[in-house]
Amino acid sequence: MASATPTPAAATVAPQFGAGGVRLFRAWTTLLMLSFNRLFWSMNTLMVLFPLVGCALFLVWRRYDRWTFAEGSFRAFSEEFMIFLFTSFVVPVCALAYATTSVGGDREDRTLLFLLVRPVPRWLILLAKLLATLPLVLGLVLTSFWVYCRLAGPIGEKAFWIYLTPVFYMTLAYVSLFHLFAVTFRHSTIVALIYSLFMEFLLGNMPGLVKRIAVNFYGRSMMYDLGGAEGLRSPDPEWFVPVSAWGAGCSLLGISAGAIVLTLLIFSLREYRDLT
Repeated sequence: MASATPTPAAATVAPQFGAGGVRLFRAWTTLLMLSFNRLFWSMNTLMVLFPLVGCALFLVWRRYDRWTFAEGSFRAFSEEFMIFLFTSFVVPVCALAYATTSVGGDREDRTLLFLLVRPVPRWLILLAKLLATLPLVLGLVLTSFWVYCRLAGPIGEKAFWIYLTPVFYMTLAYVSLFHLFAVTFRHSTIVALIYSLFMEFLLGNMPGLVKRIAVNFYGRSMMYDLGGAEGLRSPDPEWFVPVSAWGAGCSLLGISAGAIVLTLLIFSLREYRDLT
Protein backbone atom coordinates (compact mmCIF):
# COMPACT_ATOMS: atom_id res chain seq x y z
CA MET A 1 0.00 0.00 0.00
CA ALA A 2 1.48 3.36 -1.08
CA SER A 3 2.14 5.90 1.60
CA ALA A 4 0.42 9.32 1.43
CA THR A 5 3.34 11.00 3.15
CA PRO A 6 5.14 13.37 0.73
CA THR A 7 8.73 12.58 -0.10
CA PRO A 8 11.48 14.86 1.27
CA ALA A 9 12.17 16.19 -2.23
CA ALA A 10 8.52 17.18 -2.80
CA ALA A 11 8.32 18.75 0.65
CA THR A 12 11.38 20.86 -0.19
CA VAL A 13 10.26 21.98 -3.65
CA ALA A 14 6.80 23.19 -2.55
CA PRO A 15 8.01 25.79 -0.02
CA GLN A 16 10.68 27.00 -2.44
CA PHE A 17 8.11 27.43 -5.20
CA GLY A 18 5.77 29.28 -2.85
CA ALA A 19 8.55 31.55 -1.60
CA GLY A 20 9.63 32.31 -5.17
CA GLY A 21 6.08 33.25 -6.10
CA VAL A 22 5.80 35.57 -3.10
CA ARG A 23 9.10 37.26 -3.96
CA LEU A 24 8.00 37.67 -7.58
CA PHE A 25 4.69 39.20 -6.48
CA ARG A 26 6.45 41.59 -4.10
CA ALA A 27 8.85 42.65 -6.84
CA TRP A 28 5.96 43.20 -9.25
CA THR A 29 3.91 45.28 -6.80
CA THR A 30 7.00 47.32 -5.93
CA LEU A 31 7.57 48.05 -9.61
CA LEU A 32 3.90 48.95 -9.99
CA MET A 33 3.95 51.46 -7.13
CA LEU A 34 7.30 52.93 -8.15
CA SER A 35 6.07 53.39 -11.73
CA PHE A 36 2.86 55.06 -10.56
CA ASN A 37 4.69 57.43 -8.20
CA ARG A 38 7.26 58.25 -10.84
CA LEU A 39 4.58 59.15 -13.36
CA PHE A 40 2.41 61.09 -10.92
CA TRP A 41 5.25 63.17 -9.44
CA SER A 42 6.77 63.98 -12.82
CA MET A 43 6.91 67.20 -14.78
CA ASN A 44 4.27 65.75 -17.10
CA THR A 45 1.61 66.23 -14.43
CA LEU A 46 2.39 69.94 -14.28
CA MET A 47 2.44 70.21 -18.06
CA VAL A 48 -0.97 68.52 -18.39
CA LEU A 49 -2.52 70.99 -15.94
CA PHE A 50 -2.11 73.86 -18.42
CA PRO A 51 -4.52 72.54 -21.09
CA LEU A 52 -6.90 71.35 -18.37
CA VAL A 53 -7.05 74.80 -16.81
CA GLY A 54 -7.34 76.34 -20.28
CA CYS A 55 -10.42 74.22 -21.01
CA ALA A 56 -12.01 75.34 -17.73
CA LEU A 57 -11.38 78.98 -18.61
CA PHE A 58 -12.89 78.41 -22.05
CA LEU A 59 -16.09 77.07 -20.49
CA VAL A 60 -16.29 80.02 -18.10
CA TRP A 61 -15.77 82.45 -20.97
CA ARG A 62 -18.13 80.67 -23.38
CA ARG A 63 -20.98 80.63 -20.83
CA TYR A 64 -23.31 77.98 -22.20
CA ASP A 65 -26.90 78.11 -20.95
CA ARG A 66 -26.35 77.06 -17.34
CA TRP A 67 -29.92 77.22 -16.08
CA THR A 68 -32.08 75.42 -18.62
CA PHE A 69 -31.53 72.61 -21.10
CA ALA A 70 -31.79 73.59 -24.77
CA GLU A 71 -30.93 71.56 -27.86
CA GLY A 72 -29.01 74.47 -29.37
CA SER A 73 -26.79 74.82 -26.32
CA PHE A 74 -26.28 71.06 -26.11
CA ARG A 75 -25.31 70.91 -29.78
CA ALA A 76 -22.89 73.83 -29.38
CA PHE A 77 -21.32 72.27 -26.27
CA SER A 78 -20.96 68.91 -28.04
CA GLU A 79 -19.46 70.30 -31.25
CA GLU A 80 -17.29 73.11 -29.88
CA PHE A 81 -16.05 71.59 -26.66
CA MET A 82 -16.52 67.83 -26.58
CA ILE A 83 -15.67 66.94 -30.18
CA PHE A 84 -13.35 69.73 -31.27
CA LEU A 85 -11.46 70.43 -28.02
CA PHE A 86 -11.80 67.73 -25.36
CA THR A 87 -11.71 64.44 -27.27
CA SER A 88 -9.48 65.73 -30.07
CA PHE A 89 -6.88 67.44 -27.88
CA VAL A 90 -7.21 66.92 -24.11
CA VAL A 91 -7.74 63.14 -24.09
CA PRO A 92 -4.76 62.27 -26.37
CA VAL A 93 -2.50 64.78 -24.59
CA CYS A 94 -3.28 63.27 -21.18
CA ALA A 95 -2.70 59.78 -22.56
CA LEU A 96 0.61 60.51 -24.27
CA ALA A 97 1.92 62.47 -21.26
CA TYR A 98 1.99 59.26 -19.22
CA ALA A 99 1.68 56.29 -21.59
CA THR A 100 4.76 57.11 -23.66
CA THR A 101 6.93 57.83 -20.59
CA SER A 102 5.79 54.72 -18.74
CA VAL A 103 8.30 52.60 -20.69
CA GLY A 104 9.90 55.32 -22.79
CA GLY A 105 11.10 57.19 -19.71
CA ASP A 106 13.07 54.16 -18.51
CA ARG A 107 14.39 53.69 -22.02
CA GLU A 108 15.57 57.31 -22.32
CA ASP A 109 17.15 57.22 -18.83
CA ARG A 110 18.71 53.82 -19.61
CA THR A 111 17.13 52.35 -16.47
CA LEU A 112 15.13 49.88 -18.57
CA LEU A 113 18.23 47.68 -18.72
CA PHE A 114 18.10 47.17 -14.95
CA LEU A 115 14.48 46.04 -15.20
CA LEU A 116 15.18 43.60 -18.02
CA VAL A 117 18.03 41.85 -16.18
CA ARG A 118 15.91 41.28 -13.08
CA PRO A 119 14.30 37.82 -12.65
CA VAL A 120 10.87 39.22 -13.56
CA PRO A 121 9.22 38.13 -16.83
CA ARG A 122 8.96 40.89 -19.40
CA TRP A 123 5.21 40.54 -19.69
CA LEU A 124 4.89 41.22 -15.96
CA ILE A 125 7.08 44.31 -16.30
CA LEU A 126 4.87 45.62 -19.08
CA LEU A 127 1.72 44.74 -17.13
CA ALA A 128 3.00 46.76 -14.16
CA LYS A 129 3.75 49.72 -16.42
CA LEU A 130 0.31 49.52 -18.03
CA LEU A 131 -1.57 49.19 -14.75
CA ALA A 132 0.39 52.11 -13.31
CA THR A 133 -0.53 54.31 -16.25
CA LEU A 134 -4.14 53.43 -16.97
CA PRO A 135 -5.71 54.46 -13.61
CA LEU A 136 -3.73 57.69 -13.65
CA VAL A 137 -4.85 58.69 -17.15
CA LEU A 138 -8.44 57.53 -16.65
CA GLY A 139 -8.68 59.34 -13.33
CA LEU A 140 -7.34 62.55 -14.82
CA VAL A 141 -9.51 62.43 -17.95
CA LEU A 142 -12.76 61.39 -16.26
CA THR A 143 -12.35 63.77 -13.32
CA SER A 144 -11.69 66.73 -15.61
CA PHE A 145 -14.59 65.64 -17.82
CA TRP A 146 -16.93 65.64 -14.80
CA VAL A 147 -15.70 69.10 -13.71
CA TYR A 148 -16.19 70.53 -17.20
CA CYS A 149 -19.72 69.14 -17.41
CA ARG A 150 -20.56 70.68 -14.05
CA LEU A 151 -19.30 74.03 -15.29
CA ALA A 152 -21.53 73.76 -18.35
CA GLY A 153 -24.70 73.39 -16.26
CA PRO A 154 -27.73 71.25 -17.22
CA ILE A 155 -26.43 70.52 -20.71
CA GLY A 156 -23.16 69.33 -19.19
CA GLU A 157 -24.91 67.05 -16.71
CA LYS A 158 -26.76 65.33 -19.56
CA ALA A 159 -23.66 65.27 -21.75
CA PHE A 160 -21.65 63.57 -19.01
CA TRP A 161 -23.76 60.42 -19.04
CA ILE A 162 -24.17 60.44 -22.82
CA TYR A 163 -20.47 60.83 -23.63
CA LEU A 164 -18.95 58.93 -20.69
CA THR A 165 -18.62 55.69 -22.65
CA PRO A 166 -16.93 57.25 -25.73
CA VAL A 167 -14.50 59.16 -23.51
CA PHE A 168 -13.65 55.98 -21.58
CA TYR A 169 -13.14 53.89 -24.73
CA MET A 170 -11.02 56.57 -26.41
CA THR A 171 -8.79 56.93 -23.35
CA LEU A 172 -8.28 53.17 -23.19
CA ALA A 173 -7.41 53.05 -26.90
CA TYR A 174 -4.94 55.94 -26.70
CA VAL A 175 -3.17 54.50 -23.64
CA SER A 176 -2.81 51.10 -25.31
CA LEU A 177 -1.67 52.59 -28.62
CA PHE A 178 0.90 54.90 -27.02
CA HIS A 179 2.38 51.99 -25.05
CA LEU A 180 2.86 50.31 -28.41
CA PHE A 181 4.71 53.40 -29.63
CA ALA A 182 6.82 53.39 -26.46
CA VAL A 183 8.16 49.87 -26.95
CA THR A 184 8.58 50.31 -30.72
CA PHE A 185 10.10 53.76 -31.19
CA ARG A 186 12.94 55.35 -29.28
CA HIS A 187 11.45 58.88 -29.24
CA SER A 188 7.91 57.67 -28.65
CA THR A 189 6.60 60.95 -27.20
CA ILE A 190 7.36 62.80 -30.43
CA VAL A 191 5.81 60.01 -32.49
CA ALA A 192 2.66 59.99 -30.34
CA LEU A 193 2.43 63.78 -30.50
CA ILE A 194 2.67 63.78 -34.30
CA TYR A 195 0.12 60.99 -34.55
CA SER A 196 -2.49 62.41 -32.15
CA LEU A 197 -2.32 66.09 -33.08
CA PHE A 198 -1.48 65.92 -36.79
CA MET A 199 -2.00 62.48 -38.33
CA GLU A 200 -5.38 61.90 -36.69
CA PHE A 201 -6.55 65.36 -37.72
CA LEU A 202 -5.52 64.73 -41.33
CA LEU A 203 -6.80 61.16 -41.45
CA GLY A 204 -10.03 62.04 -39.68
CA ASN A 205 -10.90 64.63 -42.30
CA MET A 206 -9.97 62.66 -45.39
CA PRO A 207 -12.71 61.13 -47.53
CA GLY A 208 -13.23 57.42 -47.89
CA LEU A 209 -12.13 54.65 -45.57
CA VAL A 210 -8.75 56.13 -44.67
CA LYS A 211 -10.17 57.86 -41.62
CA ARG A 212 -11.19 54.53 -40.11
CA ILE A 213 -7.67 53.87 -38.85
CA ALA A 214 -7.93 56.91 -36.54
CA VAL A 215 -9.05 56.53 -32.92
CA ASN A 216 -10.74 59.93 -33.06
CA PHE A 217 -13.02 58.80 -35.89
CA TYR A 218 -14.63 56.09 -33.78
CA GLY A 219 -14.93 58.36 -30.76
CA ARG A 220 -16.71 61.01 -32.81
CA SER A 221 -18.95 58.38 -34.39
CA MET A 222 -20.08 57.23 -30.96
CA MET A 223 -20.75 60.80 -29.86
CA TYR A 224 -22.76 61.66 -32.98
CA ASP A 225 -24.83 58.50 -32.60
CA LEU A 226 -25.44 58.80 -28.86
CA GLY A 227 -26.04 62.55 -28.95
CA GLY A 228 -28.43 62.44 -31.90
CA ALA A 229 -31.47 62.11 -29.64
CA GLU A 230 -30.55 65.41 -27.96
CA GLY A 231 -30.10 67.40 -31.16
CA LEU A 232 -26.51 66.66 -32.17
CA ARG A 233 -26.29 66.42 -35.95
CA SER A 234 -23.75 64.48 -37.98
CA PRO A 235 -21.49 66.43 -40.38
CA ASP A 236 -21.87 66.47 -44.13
CA PRO A 237 -21.87 62.83 -45.30
CA GLU A 238 -19.66 63.79 -48.25
CA TRP A 239 -16.63 63.89 -45.92
CA PHE A 240 -17.72 62.14 -42.73
CA VAL A 241 -19.92 59.04 -42.59
CA PRO A 242 -20.03 57.84 -38.96
CA VAL A 243 -20.47 54.23 -37.95
CA SER A 244 -22.92 53.13 -35.29
CA ALA A 245 -22.12 53.57 -31.61
CA TRP A 246 -21.98 49.80 -31.16
CA GLY A 247 -19.60 49.33 -34.08
CA ALA A 248 -17.41 52.23 -32.99
CA GLY A 249 -17.22 50.89 -29.43
CA CYS A 250 -16.21 47.44 -30.67
CA SER A 251 -13.59 49.03 -32.92
CA LEU A 252 -12.08 51.04 -30.05
CA LEU A 253 -11.96 47.95 -27.84
CA GLY A 254 -10.40 46.01 -30.72
CA ILE A 255 -7.74 48.71 -31.18
CA SER A 256 -6.99 48.55 -27.45
CA ALA A 257 -6.73 44.76 -27.37
CA GLY A 258 -4.69 44.58 -30.57
CA ALA A 259 -2.28 47.28 -29.40
CA ILE A 260 -1.75 45.53 -26.05
CA VAL A 261 -1.07 42.17 -27.73
CA LEU A 262 1.42 43.74 -30.16
CA THR A 263 3.07 45.60 -27.29
CA LEU A 264 3.52 42.38 -25.33
CA LEU A 265 4.99 40.59 -28.35
CA ILE A 266 7.41 43.36 -29.26
CA PHE A 267 8.50 43.99 -25.68
CA SER A 268 9.03 40.27 -25.05
CA LEU A 269 11.04 39.59 -28.22
CA ARG A 270 12.90 42.79 -28.95
CA GLU A 271 16.53 43.31 -27.97
CA TYR A 272 17.06 46.93 -26.94
CA ARG A 273 20.66 47.30 -28.07
CA ASP A 274 20.57 51.07 -27.59
CA LEU A 275 20.54 50.55 -23.80
CA THR A 276 24.12 49.26 -23.70
